[in-house]
Amino acid sequence: MKTTAAAFCAAILATSAQAQQFSTYFSGQELYRRLTGTDTQVVMAYGYIAGVNDSRAGATICIPPATVTLGQMADMVKQTLERVPSERHLSAEIFVEATLSNRWPCARKGSSL
Repeated sequence: MKTTAAAFCAAILATSAQAQQFSTYFSGQELYRRLTGTDTQVVMAYGYIAGVNDSRAGATICIPPATVTLGQMADMVKQTLERVPSERHLSAEIFVEATLSNRWPCARKGSSL
């Protein structure tokens, strides 16, 4: 488990430098605040997570159709944000993409998967 957590944190940090060249619209801290906030805030966070998933579907995130709910995805992202509070200043997009693509990576081109 420690190896997985370390590798996951390394993936977040590796993508953070590239992602930070763009302006941060929504930080990990803001996403976490909404995931733990009022019902309206949680709905907004779910919408953000769904948007990132939709924008990366088939490229870096390959969730099998009809197997995972948005609530499950949000729970996973929330757990990631809870594990790395010192990194929450980074773009929320990094956390969503890293969490979901780590769990449901797309097959590499040329592989038999």
